[in-house]
Amino acid sequence: MTANLFVMALSNLSRSKESFWGMKYFSIFLILISLVGCKSTQSTIEYTDPGFYLEPVLKLKVVPTFSNPVIYEVTSVRPYQLLTTVYEGSGGYNWKGIKSEKSVELTEGEYSSLLLMLEKALEFPKDKTRGVDGDTWMLESSLYQYTAVAFWEPEVQTGERGLGSFVKLKEFLAHLSSKIK
Repeated sequence: MTANLFVMALSNLSRSKESFWGMKYFSIFLILISLVGCKSTQSTIEYTDPGFYLEPVLKLKVVPTFSNPVIYEVTSVRPYQLLTTVYEGSGGYNWKGIKSEKSVELTEGEYSSLLLMLEKALEFPKDKTRGVDGDTWMLESSLYQYTAVAFWEPEVQTGERGLGSFVKLKEFLAHLSSKIK
């Protein structure tokens, strides 16, 4: 009886060894597939910011060729904040350090109005206008999913180019930014 148990244990052990080696190779295969499948391309890394999916709800960069660049950022959590950062230097050539930063707390009404304006601004046309000197405005938003768009001189021929909502959004952000704390 003991001999039978010993033989059964050895046969189970040899099957376990085969199973172990099979599982080992299968595990290595899964690890390799997951590493290859999860690899990001360099362009993906350059143009997306994983932290942006949570905050802010929008970032608008106004980059004039010959004057100070300005970045407006609006948080997506209470208390809602508008952070306006003005940089030294020229937008088209050489951004330097921060010239000024201002944070303004937004009311529920201001934030709601801002979201409505953002929704309209995100219905942007396929404008192909390009230029050398002038302002470039870049909008990034996480309202629905990560979205980024840039327009050259949106205040030129705004109506014809279909950029009215985009310009109104920037004007509203500038207005909110000018609020006294």
